[in-house]
Amino acid sequence: MNPQDPLSQLRDIHLPDPIGWWPPAPGWWLLALLLLSAMTYCLWWLKKRHRDNRYRRDALHCLAELQQSLAGQPLEYCHAMLALLRRTAKTAYPNQALESELTPRLLQRLNQQCRQTLFDETLQQQLTVLPYRADPENIDHLVISLHSAIKRWLEQHRRNKSC
Repeated sequence: MNPQDPLSQLRDIHLPDPIGWWPPAPGWWLLALLLLSAMTYCLWWLKKRHRDNRYRRDALHCLAELQQSLAGQPLEYCHAMLALLRRTAKTAYPNQALESELTPRLLQRLNQQCRQTLFDETLQQQLTVLPYRADPENIDHLVISLHSAIKRWLEQHRRNKSC
């Protein structure tokens, strides 16, 4: 028999070194690639959306400038707003022949593109007879309602979709 104590000959268990955080496991690489792809797509989509809506921002800016410059001339302001609406509609819907439409028909077609009626019947009728009146009555009310309808259409319409 061995006179020494066998427990004294035991040594501590050596633990392996802790696992480092680098290099990550393949799953983390895939997750990083997926997140990078998603962020790239989101940035591309936001840039495309911003670029595609430039005509809308320009039209809203032009509408505000028209309101400032033609404040005392309601008839000229009305004609300028309709010309701006026609140009913007042609830009938004290039495949439709909107530039040759008469004003009431143009407003009806723009209403058909939206779920809600932005240009009501009374506004269309007033715009039909407006150029033939020597001294138009209620022109201020017409200009205000036309301005608000055009501004709503500019803000709410979507290309090739319903409002």
